[in-house]
Formats: sequence, structure tokens, C-alpha cells
Amino acid sequence: MDDIKHILLNLKAGEINNVYVLKGEDLFLQNFFIEQLSNKLFLDSSCSKEFLTPNELSGKEILDKVLSSDLFNSKKLIILRDPQQIKGKVSKELISYCGQPIINHFLVLICDNYLDKSSFFKNLSSKIPFINVSTPFQSQMIKWAKFFVKDNKKNISPDVLKEIINICGDSLYNLKNEIDKICLMTEEKNIKIENINFDSSFSRRRKRWELMSSLGARDLKKSIKLGKSIIDSSETMISLIFPMAALFQELLFVKMNNGTFIKPSSYIPLSTLLKNNISNYANNYTVEETKVAIKELKKIEIRQKTTNTDDESELINFIYNALG
Repeated sequence: MDDIKHILLNLKAGEINNVYVLKGEDLFLQNFFIEQLSNKLFLDSSCSKEFLTPNELSGKEILDKVLSSDLFNSKKLIILRDPQQIKGKVSKELISYCGQPIINHFLVLICDNYLDKSSFFKNLSSKIPFINVSTPFQSQMIKWAKFFVKDNKKNISPDVLKEIINICGDSLYNLKNEIDKICLMTEEKNIKIENINFDSSFSRRRKRWELMSSLGARDLKKSIKLGKSIIDSSETMISLIFPMAALFQELLFVKMNNGTFIKPSSYIPLSTLLKNNISNYANNYTVEETKVAIKELKKIEIRQKTTNTDDESELINFIYNALG
């Protein structure tokens, strides 16, 4: 299984294959790869691009599109999802084509299930190396952060990189957007901690996660202080409901599973630091207290959307009720 970062570097260097196979569920990595490939193909000539799926077309119709030439474009890019659903003779012909693709025809096969062991992929594995586009583990985020920084032709110290990752959590989409924005706002080649602190939106997000941490630690005094500061910086209560609800839902999950935090497969809007301390924070609350907090946040959300309420009063009252 090839490392996607290595493949992306090859693309940037102009080394383009005619067929790629992406296996894994991370939509950001799938789309990011297709975007990078498209940029290279569109760079110096016209190129047609089609997205196909066996749910919408028959296997024969898909194969015909793969094999047909476009009179108005010199290059052709086809993205085919779930090719393993194509059966019979057409499946074998598609696999055979991948071994001997048409010049200037480019095919990207995508399967969300990294562990798929269908006969299609078993037979294809001898012809084409697969690229892993599964959501990276937390330990891999630092490598991706360095990759995005280098792609912006910048340097960054490990402590600054860690700060960014702590805020962005395990979302590659958020990580790339944050790094791109910081690099764009930094004229110097080396990114320093003051470049991050200068970004008001980054500072607001950091304060938000500090508030979540103090809520988890059940630190009433610090939570109230941070809450007032956040509202004073033009943050709204409605924007805090989602991350606070996520926090208490995760605490409830831990309590209901006897203190065992299982890493979810989907993205949860909590920072890395929070996720690493969820099990400890859960010790500060009972099951009933977490349920009450979640119900109260739902009531606040309804009030925020239907009546004129004071953001600071709503937040401070919630903190007192949840932590007091």
C-alpha cells in the first residue's frame, strides 16, 4: 500500500500514472488527491473529467466511457467509485484495461472500505499498487502538518506545529485550511508562535478549547472567566453549543462504557488535547449530570433560535448549573 504523501510529491514533480486506486474512507484525502491530479492534468491542456458509479450506470456503460476518446479534449480523467460492484466479463475487462491503459486517459478507482477483499481488488492488486486514503491516526497528524507547511514553502518549529494540531484535532480538512491561512498571513519563511497568536480566529478557537478543558476539569472559576472572555471577543452562545454538546456526549459515552473511551470512526469537533483527557474528565461527572447538561444545551439552542436572549447570561447560567 503506497503512502499518499509520496504519491502527491510525485504528482507535484510531474510523475503521473494513468491509473490510481484509492482505498479508505477519508473524503478529504480522496478529494485532495483528485484536486491535485486535476490541477496537473488541466495545467497545459484541456481535459474532460467525469464521476461515475455502478449505482447509476451499468458496467458496460462505464467501460465504454473509460475506453471512448474525447474529440474536443486531449486528456480524459474518470473517477469511478466502488468498481468492485461491477461483475462478470466487464469486471475482468476493466482489470485488464488497468494493466494497459490508453495514453492520455486517466482513471481513479475509489473504494471507501480499506479492508475490502473482493475478487476485483484481489485480481487488480497484481497490476496496480493501492493508495491508502484512510483517516490518519492522531500520531500521523504531525507528518501531515509538516507536509502542508512544506507545500506552502514555509518552515515551522515543533512547538508551534503541536499548538496548531491541538486546536485542529484529527480533521485533515481543518488542519490544511488552518496552515494555509497562517502561511498566507506570514511574510517570513519561518512561522513563529506570534504568527499564530496574531490570527484572531485562531486565538478564539484556542480560548474555546480552553473553556472545554476547564468544563471537563469541572473548574467553575476558570470556566466562568473564560466564558466571559469568549463572549466579550464577539463569540456567540450558539457557536459554543455544538462543541459543548460534543464534550458532554463524549463524557456520557465514557460513563456508559465503564470508563473506556473508544476512538470513534467519525470526526468529533473536539481538540486533540480534549480527546486525550476525556476519560479523566469523565471521573468528574455522574451519568445523570452529563445527561442534564446535554438536555439543557438543547433547551438553550431552542431559545437562541426563537427568542432574544443574552449570550453571556445563557453561558454563565449553564456553567453554574453544569459545574455547580
